Amino acid sequence: MDAPRTAVAALLDGVAEHSGPPVPVSELCRRTGLAEAAAETAVPMVFALLSAFGALDWRQDPATGEALVIAVSPQAGYLLRSLSAYVRTEQAFLDNWERPGTADPPLTDRQALSGPQFLHLLEKRRLRTNPDAPPLRRVDVAQVVVKNRVRGRGGRAQYLMLYDGRARQYQLPGGYVRASDRDARTAAVRELEEELPGYSYVSGRDTLTELGVFPVVQISRTHGAVTAYRVALYQLRSGTERLPLAPGALWVPEETLLDPAGTVGGATLNITALLRLDRALPGGIGGLPQSMSGVQHRPLREVVRDRPWEVVGLLVGVVGLLVSLVPLLW
Repeated sequence: MDAPRTAVAALLDGVAEHSGPPVPVSELCRRTGLAEAAAETAVPMVFALLSAFGALDWRQDPATGEALVIAVSPQAGYLLRSLSAYVRTEQAFLDNWERPGTADPPLTDRQALSGPQFLHLLEKRRLRTNPDAPPLRRVDVAQVVVKNRVRGRGGRAQYLMLYDGRARQYQLPGGYVRASDRDARTAAVRELEEELPGYSYVSGRDTLTELGVFPVVQISRTHGAVTAYRVALYQLRSGTERLPLAPGALWVPEETLLDPAGTVGGATLNITALLRLDRALPGGIGGLPQSMSGVQHRPLREVVRDRPWEVVGLLVGVVGLLVSLVPLLW
């Protein structure tokens, strides 16, 4: 591998060091000691790849038909020299490919040069410049709508959302359809039992009603790639009065859930498929029945988040009461 690595590094340095008008590729190969055959095969392929960095002005001479190349700016030349140094030393400038998950800006140097994060930035730009950009992966997903009244929310309908730490978003209960799942409904049952501790799906007591299947193309926050999702949506109906909730679960009102810019606790909501369901249903998701007969309790952390000053006032009152009782106990 030494000879190809040395050749590529020399080629990068040759472009970076050239000043003046674009230089013919054959002349560049001669200067860097590359064989003539390389000028016809390998070098154009290398330059085609480097053009994705936007650092090369690579064109064809209208008179001779020969390929011409030059760095687009001094800064682009510095990039080529930096890449040459990485190639020569066999050092990778991207790493951490095994770790899934991306971060939102601002990014540290370490985050920006993490492989999945770098991919996420590339894919974000690709999708922005071409909304019809073909996806790199395809995934089947099952999600479940759980709708109910929640104590302390004025009797309004609420919808269960779970926090995905790797995606840094709230989303409906559910997940990927695995190869071991018989179908999307089986995946929905499995995900409910995994994500709601203490809950078991009981046939006869519980039912999953299919609401529709919706295609969604967006960037995966976990893998960083533009992904085509096929989202099968179901609604849970259960004879149980209450569901056990795990940390990271909360009840979200409909007006927040259907707001494309809505956030909860600073985190966004992954609701693309749900918005399409809302438009497809005659009465929207507001026309769906309640999932359970009982009124759900809000998790304490949710109460603290929504009413911090009332909670602080309560704690101060309790502490004051305890302090006033201390003298009576002596």
